[in-house]
Amino acid sequence: MFNQPPFSLKARIQKNQSYSNTNFYDYIRVMREDMTRNLERQDSAYLKLNSNALLGDPVSVSYFMNEIEKYQRTKLYSGELPEVYQNRTEAIYQEWKGYGPAYKWFSDRSYSNSSGLQIIGQQIFIKTKGSYKLFPHPMSSLERVEQLQRQILRNAPRIHVDAEHPSAELNMNDPLWPGRFIRVAVWVPPRVWEGFTTITMRRQIVEYLSLEDQEGTGAIPSEAISALKHLINTYRNTIVAGQVDSGKSTFANTIVGEQLESARQSTGVIMIEKHPESILPYIVKGHRIIPIIAQNEELMNVGIDSLRHDPNIIFMTEMRYHEWEFYNYSGEKGHDGLIGTYHTTDPEDIPYQGAFAVYTRQGGSLKGHLISTLKACQLVFVMEPMKGGAKKLTKVSEIYYDPVKESVYANDLMRWDKDQSSWAYNDQFMSADLLEKMDRKNSEATKGLLSELTRLASIRRIQNPIKESMKAKMALKE
Repeated sequence: MFNQPPFSLKARIQKNQSYSNTNFYDYIRVMREDMTRNLERQDSAYLKLNSNALLGDPVSVSYFMNEIEKYQRTKLYSGELPEVYQNRTEAIYQEWKGYGPAYKWFSDRSYSNSSGLQIIGQQIFIKTKGSYKLFPHPMSSLERVEQLQRQILRNAPRIHVDAEHPSAELNMNDPLWPGRFIRVAVWVPPRVWEGFTTITMRRQIVEYLSLEDQEGTGAIPSEAISALKHLINTYRNTIVAGQVDSGKSTFANTIVGEQLESARQSTGVIMIEKHPESILPYIVKGHRIIPIIAQNEELMNVGIDSLRHDPNIIFMTEMRYHEWEFYNYSGEKGHDGLIGTYHTTDPEDIPYQGAFAVYTRQGGSLKGHLISTLKACQLVFVMEPMKGGAKKLTKVSEIYYDPVKESVYANDLMRWDKDQSSWAYNDQFMSADLLEKMDRKNSEATKGLLSELTRLASIRRIQNPIKESMKAKMALKE
């Protein structure tokens, strides 16, 4: 009895431990079944841990990592790990509660400047420098993709996807960038084919940029900074247009930020969003910035109520159907300082598209809605993505309505000529009414703008600056 070895907890655990070198995903399936019986439950504390684990919450991650370690003491996985994983516990965690092979986009700092991730079926694509590239490690199964989209939607308990509601949008906190968010869009069948559930994530990776910062990125030329400052500070109603990932939201923030930085008194800003997007409330201090979250069905009423808070600027970060209704309403009531972003690249057609969005919801006269939109839409800034992930301001246009000819025109004041790799300018406004409104709002800025445009146009003048909207012309002839 005196020759027995001393007690060893490690030896005792190893003695009671079974080993598994089966297929990794078979092991995960059995483990998940065991955990479901022994651990998973529906109380609020557990559900919170479940949701927070995806966001990288240290307490939640530690909880599930600890449960994995305990499970490993009795059923150790000793087989080969998938190539994407280096650590056994991390691999099990990511396949059970994490993002599967896509986890690096959420946890590896080398992906911190990647603006997008997309899962289509089992395929994973990661966006770097403006282009999506196939990630070499797919999701393990379609069932795992479905599990992931359910986990993501737990972060928005009021949102459900099913056959009748096959799409959803939400924001979630970014594990790599505390205080920032990731915009998530989910499509499930029947919106997409069976086996093609799609999860698209867009990361907010750009800080607030001043006009000088925008010039540093190559988005605008240094020669035009003064003219743009003057134009922005006339507070004309503006649409910042461009396709997805063109930099339009960032440039809209630049415009509002410039207005606030140049203001000589505390300025009121109403920001109306479905999902928090703008970072201005965290960056610019000393002004009355009121960020409002409003869903479609309440947006018009909330917008009208917001006018009672004396705003100088009304900022809508993404213009769709309901936003256009409020944008047009505010313009008709004589409000200036309206700004919104919109997915298009043709400035001359924006009034028609805004009017058609309202017409689609309200019916009535498309011509009437178009005339209403023309009272609200005065300037358009067009942003476009370039190679290597760069963004560029390619047009600044005046919107002009000619009631005699019953037509709508975009008159480019500034334009990027890609063939010449240079900007050109135009100092001839079409609308005397617009110039009068600019002068009433800020005479000093208006004079400075005209002086700068004359100087710039004398160096490189835009050829054929005016483009007519045939869509608007047809609508106005009805």
